[in-house]
Amino acid sequence: MTQTTHVPTDRDGRRLTLRRGAALLASLGVVSALVTVAGPGYLWPLFLFPLVLATVFFFELGSLAVTVWLGNFFVLYFSFVAPATPEMVRQALLGTALFFFAGLFLGRVQRRHRDAQRELAATTLTDRLTGLYNYGTFVDYLHNEVTKVDRYGGELALLMLDLDHFKQFNDRHGHEAGNELLRRLGGAVGSLVRDADVAARYGGEEFAVLIRGDESQGYELAERLRRAVETVTVDVRGGEKVCATISVGIATYPAGAADEAELIESADAALYESKRRGRNRVTIFTGVAGERELPASLSA
Repeated sequence: MTQTTHVPTDRDGRRLTLRRGAALLASLGVVSALVTVAGPGYLWPLFLFPLVLATVFFFELGSLAVTVWLGNFFVLYFSFVAPATPEMVRQALLGTALFFFAGLFLGRVQRRHRDAQRELAATTLTDRLTGLYNYGTFVDYLHNEVTKVDRYGGELALLMLDLDHFKQFNDRHGHEAGNELLRRLGGAVGSLVRDADVAARYGGEEFAVLIRGDESQGYELAERLRRAVETVTVDVRGGEKVCATISVGIATYPAGAADEAELIESADAALYESKRRGRNRVTIFTGVAGERELPASLSA
């Protein structure tokens, strides 16, 4: 069985936040009802449960929200349910203060743990040099998207990008300058793709971008990328500023490929046709699924 990696999106993040917020509100409601019915007594520490949920889900902000809820709960309880005695007031104030400081501490610990987990995840999902997704993440994402198209319909466009004359660039200016060029290319690509799309360093100086759309949308994005890369400069030895260009190949699924492997092959064929015709251009693979035809170069 092949294990795939889900690439989270902004929509996934919003849904998760809503679910967590609903769970926190539900826990606060249940605990508040129990304490109201049975009386605060020794039951008010039950608020520890929503406090822990809040710090896990929302960190310091969550602990502050639970503390505010707890303080207002005591005020309302002593105003409408039972008269407040000095001892009850003292316990309520002390409990609220303890919850506040404990929540801040737990929230900060949880935030640091979250940041460490994100950093660890980033090292396994992304390419450290360019900041884009790595090859493994891209292959998993491609498989997932092809499966969605097969099930629900739609169209995908795959862009394969390759730096022109990168070996000569490294030989002339050094590998550190080459790494800087790759780093800046990654930044340029990442800034132009949508959140719903995925951009990855496919290997070496080759990059891949997968979008939901047809070949015209793929071509439009490829041209923006090509023009953007032409403006990227790198400082090399001697104070000289040098720039580079990219060649791009585009293929679509399912119109231009029968499966994900053929989609990659078709985009690669279009990429090499761009290089054969002079580089710094975009080529769309014009074949249909199961057939191989000569790609057509659409830009100079």
